[in-house]
Amino acid sequence: MADSRGVLLRFSSLFGRRIEGVRQTLTQTGARLGGESWAGLTVRVEQLVEDTLWSSFDLACLGLEPQASHRPVSRLSNAARRAATAASGAASGFIGLPGVLFDIPFTTTTILRSIALTARAAGEDLSREDTRRACLEVLAFGAPGTSDDDAETGYWATRLGVNHLTLTLFIKSVAGRFGVVLSERLLAQAVPVAGALSGAALNYAFTDYYQKMAEVHFTLRTLERRSGDQARLRTLFGRMLEAAKTRKRVKRPADPIPAIDALPPA
Repeated sequence: MADSRGVLLRFSSLFGRRIEGVRQTLTQTGARLGGESWAGLTVRVEQLVEDTLWSSFDLACLGLEPQASHRPVSRLSNAARRAATAASGAASGFIGLPGVLFDIPFTTTTILRSIALTARAAGEDLSREDTRRACLEVLAFGAPGTSDDDAETGYWATRLGVNHLTLTLFIKSVAGRFGVVLSERLLAQAVPVAGALSGAALNYAFTDYYQKMAEVHFTLRTLERRSGDQARLRTLFGRMLEAAKTRKRVKRPADPIPAIDALPPA
């Protein structure tokens, strides 16, 4: 979990938090001006988003036996799903906003299928309500630790925010730093290529990230069932994670992990 977030995800989380800040400002302004009508609209939108996620999950589970398989998800199948979302991101990035409106549902459904397969391999029954909700919970995982808990907005906010206009401004800014003057024709040719590259990279990175977070999440759920002590397990996991983050900060991979109590035997 500590190793799962690369530079690209950190950048997109920063981008997503800025968009989230704008959204919160608009929400507060709307609440002041709209009163109860705005509050009702906000509730309806939240319900629509949740209903959409449940529908995406149902679609992602088509053809899957709900019973636990206890067979690990093959790396090849996970790699194929990362490749599929990367291809979708490249196509939508090349086209622009209309492509993103298709890409986000496709990528979300593909990610949810990876999560469902991981859950089933960990001994979960996909027909159970708590398992289905646990699968959706994976999408709410930001960075390890509490400081980046809003990072789940990163993917959707970044994909919607990185459009042809922002790419044009970005390319102009970078070119200007090197004293390069780009014509409108060159910009028109460069923006679709940059959009395709950014779309493919973001989709690949986020699909890989959520696949890893699913493994973390359902491994913890398995240990909780075995140990019967959820609170103690979470405490130990938090200490192990903090130790791993400390090792990364000081860049001493050979340093031993601080001693922790062992879990009771399964």
